[in-house]
Amino acid sequence: MGARWATFGVGLALILAPLALGYDALGPVLHEVALGLFVCVATLAALEWPAARFGLAAPGAWLLLAPRLLGWQQPVVGLVELCAGGLLLLLAPVPSVSLSALRGGGRVQARMPA
Repeated sequence: MGARWATFGVGLALILAPLALGYDALGPVLHEVALGLFVCVATLAALEWPAARFGLAAPGAWLLLAPRLLGWQQPVVGLVELCAGGLLLLLAPVPSVSLSALRGGGRVQARMPA
C-alpha cells in the first residue's frame, strides 16, 4: 500500500513542480501536469486492480526519455523528469499490501499458559 501512495505522491510532485520550480516555457508545464494527472489516476486504479501497477512503468520510462527526445531548455525540467521516472520504475513492481493484512487479517490466536 505504501508504494502506491508513494507513486501517488510522485504524480502530485509532477503536477506541482512547474509551480514550485518556476518553469519558463508552456510545453514542459503542460507535459508535467498531464503526466502527473495520469500517474495519479493510474495509481488509484492500481489500488483497485493490483496488476495495473505495472502500467506505471510506461510513464516512468517515458519520463526518463522525454528530456532527450523533447529537448527541454531548462535543466531543472530534466532533473525533475529523471527523478520522477526513476521513482516510478522502482515503485511499479512493488506489490501492494492489503489493509486487512496490515491489521492482522490472518491473525494467529495466542494461547494462554495453563
